[in-house]
Amino acid sequence: MYWSEFIGGDVMISPPYKWQKRYNASDIEVIDRMDKPVDKKVIDELSKKFVDFRRAYEEDGMTIDEFDGFGPTMRTLRQFIGAYEDLASVIRDFMIPNPDAG
Repeated sequence: MYWSEFIGGDVMISPPYKWQKRYNASDIEVIDRMDKPVDKKVIDELSKKFVDFRRAYEEDGMTIDEFDGFGPTMRTLRQFIGAYEDLASVIRDFMIPNPDAG
């Protein structure tokens, strides 16, 4: 249900097609939730347990220079690059079929 909390925000999400179909078919009310404050207890608990959460959440959690090497940033970039490579491979195989594939 995390996706529904983005409703009303100036954000873009790119869920897998199956998930988007599930979102569209859900009975979740489409109301602005993005500006709804998160319970301070939740923020405190996440901050206490996860260093990466603190670094990303707190205004001075990391410098601009540290952002590129931040684990979650690197994982996201690797995922997008991997998806691009997968798509390029599908297109390549469509345009130039492998003569050795049987």
